[in-house]
Amino acid sequence: MKMNTIICTIILLFGMTNPLPAEDVQQVFSGTPWGSSITAFQGLHQTARSGDFTFYKRDKDIYSIADVALTDIVYGFYTGKFFSVYMKITDPDNVEPIKNSLDTVYGPARAQLRLHETIFIWDYLNVKIKLKQPLDGTHAKLAYYYVPLSLKANAARPREGQDHVFELGDGLPEYEF
Repeated sequence: MKMNTIICTIILLFGMTNPLPAEDVQQVFSGTPWGSSITAFQGLHQTARSGDFTFYKRDKDIYSIADVALTDIVYGFYTGKFFSVYMKITDPDNVEPIKNSLDTVYGPARAQLRLHETIFIWDYLNVKIKLKQPLDGTHAKLAYYYVPLSLKANAARPREGQDHVFELGDGLPEYEF
């Protein structure tokens, strides 16, 4: 009887965390098709906005990849359509297993070496995956982009010198875009 209680408690706890499985990201992310309207998502709260760009988070989301649980997940929308996902990787030791997992699934990444970071890129049909690893050891970022919308979004993105950050909450935007 005690064992049944323990098993039920474990199942309940995992069910409440709203895990997001790593899946075939060509069509969907987190069970939601790319290009979907914001109304297709439940429980999101806005974290930042800039013109036609809006960014949201949902409490308790977890994305698992390479046995690493990522909990800082931001969903990006351009003109109200779902086009990107950004995840912060806070432990530098998790970058290599995540990169290896992506290499296994999507083939070897191409790398871009920048002054302050290395960017690993995988192209998978309509999805581009980027793993940005700063050289100073600060947190890395994993991002998924739906290419048909991200091409339009990049063309419309505010350029240097334009006022493009609308601060929310405590006055500090949570993400750069």
